[in-house]
Amino acid sequence: MEVYERISLLLKEQGITKKEFAKRLRAIEPRLKSTGEAPSEKTIYGYLAGRISISIELIPYIAEALRVTEQNLFTNDKESRKRFFSNILKTATGEEIEILKEKFNLHASTLVQTNEGNSSNAYAIDEEIASLLPYAPEPLKLLLLSKLRDIKEFCKTI
Repeated sequence: MEVYERISLLLKEQGITKKEFAKRLRAIEPRLKSTGEAPSEKTIYGYLAGRISISIELIPYIAEALRVTEQNLFTNDKESRKRFFSNILKTATGEEIEILKEKFNLHASTLVQTNEGNSSNAYAIDEEIASLLPYAPEPLKLLLLSKLRDIKEFCKTI
């Protein structure tokens, strides 16, 4: 899939018109090195139709206008996403770790699986959680299930 096709797919998924996208992109004011100017609306439509090649220097601006990662403009298959996150995690800064902690509402140490297995304390916690689950309302159970699945997928990439 070409980049312009991926952009069109993202526009469709997000319910954004080409006109709205062009407006967003121009609002960011990307400047092309070749002209020193922001691309015109007509040029942006040319990018979206595949008639004009998208300059690599526009990729960060396009990603920002779509509110996606630059990587997302090229592919979104499961294996590529895993490689992407694995590479990000290898070089994550303290600030990026904080963002992850906020996302998962956990401490960083709980996001990393170890090969030591469960300690007796961890086993006791697991048992207590299991014994209390019957008392939890369904929405809480669904939220917990969703968060645990997110953490499981995240930990697979570490």
